[in-house]
Amino acid sequence: MVDLVFTCLAALSLLGSVVILVYLTTTERRAPRFVDSIKRTTIEPNPGVKVSLIIPARNEENDITHCLESIINQTHVNLEIIVVDDSSDDSTFEIVKSFTEKHNQVRLVSAGTKPEGWVGKSWPCWKGYESSTGDFLLFVDADSSLDSTTIEISLNYVLKNNIDMFSLSPRVEMQGNVPRAVLPMISGAINLLYPMEKVNDKRSDRAYVFGTFILVKRKIYESTGGHKTVKDEIVEDAAIARKTKESGFNLRVERGPEFVSTRWEIDARSVYDGLERVVSTSVRRYGLVSILNAVLIFFITLYPILFVIIYAIFHPSSQILAAGCLASLVGIGIFFTLAALETNTISGKFRLSALLYPLGSIFFISAIISTSIKVSRRRGINWKGQEYVQPMLDRS
Repeated sequence: MVDLVFTCLAALSLLGSVVILVYLTTTERRAPRFVDSIKRTTIEPNPGVKVSLIIPARNEENDITHCLESIINQTHVNLEIIVVDDSSDDSTFEIVKSFTEKHNQVRLVSAGTKPEGWVGKSWPCWKGYESSTGDFLLFVDADSSLDSTTIEISLNYVLKNNIDMFSLSPRVEMQGNVPRAVLPMISGAINLLYPMEKVNDKRSDRAYVFGTFILVKRKIYESTGGHKTVKDEIVEDAAIARKTKESGFNLRVERGPEFVSTRWEIDARSVYDGLERVVSTSVRRYGLVSILNAVLIFFITLYPILFVIIYAIFHPSSQILAAGCLASLVGIGIFFTLAALETNTISGKFRLSALLYPLGSIFFISAIISTSIKVSRRRGINWKGQEYVQPMLDRS
C-alpha cells in the first residue's frame, strides 16, 4: 500500500511536469517578439515627442556607468535623462554627477528621505516624475542596458499602435551558479502566471511589466496616480501595471532581448532577497495558503529526485516502486528540459546550468516559507539594504 502511494505521487509529479511543459511551450510560442512586431511597422523618427527617462538608483556603482553609456547614445534625440539617487551609500552619486558634467541631457536628483508609507523604488520613481517634462515617461532600472535604437523604435511603435503603457522583457546576463539556478524558476513562474498573450488581452485581468523598461504616456501615468497609488507595494512594477489595466488603458508587453538587457544579482544573499520580494505579492494576498505553492514546487521538482536516490540506495524489489522510479526519471528529464527552455528564454542560450534547477527549487521553496512568516508576523523584507514591512492585504 505504501509502495503504491509513493508511486502515485511520482506519477502525479510527472503529470504536473508534463502539464507545465505543454503550457509554457504554448505560451512562449504565442508571446509576441518585438523584433517581429516592428517589421510590420514603418519606423519614423518622432523628434517632436520628448521622452523623460527616469532611473531610480540605490547603491548601483557597479552598473550605473554601463546603463548611462547605453542611454546617452540613443538615436532618439529629444530625451532627458533623470537619475534619482535613492540615498546611496556607495559612489553612485559621484559617478552620475560626473556624467552630468559631460552630458547636458543627464540630470541628477536626490530622492531624499522616504516619507511614511513609501517602500522600494516607488519614491525615487515619483521624484523622477516630478522633475520630468517629457510627453512620455520611460522607467529603466539602473542595471539595464539599451540598444541605441530602442527608444526611437519603441516610441514609434507605441504611437502607431495607440499603446498607453509598453514594456519589453530583457535578455538577462547571469553570472554565478545561484542566479543560473534561480532565474529559470522565476521566469517560469512569471510565464505561468502572466503569459504575455493574457497580459495583452484587454478581457483578461492579468497584468505585468518588466521594471527594466516601462514606457508610458505622461497623461496616462498622471490619470492613474502613478507610483503614488502603489507606494506601499514592494513589487511596484506589477502593481502599476495592474492599476493601468484596471483603469481601462492599453497595456502591452513583448519579448525584447535584442533591445534591452539586464544584469541580475550575483551573490546568493541578494538573489534570495530578490526572491522574497518577488513572492511577497502572492503571500500578501493569500497568506499562509501560499505555502501550498512551496509544497507543489517540492513535489514537481524535488520529490522525483529523492525518489530515484532512495530507490538507488535500497534497491527494493517492488515492481510498483520500479514504475515509480521510471516515472521520476522521466519527470526529472522533463523538468530539466523546462529549465533549459527558460534559460534560453531569458539569456538567449541553452546552458547545462539548467541542471542546477534543484538548487533553484530549494531557494524558491525557502523564500516562499520565509516570506510567509515575515508577512504574517509583520517583519521587514530586505531590498537594496533597506527593510520594508509588507502586511497582509484585506481581501474582503
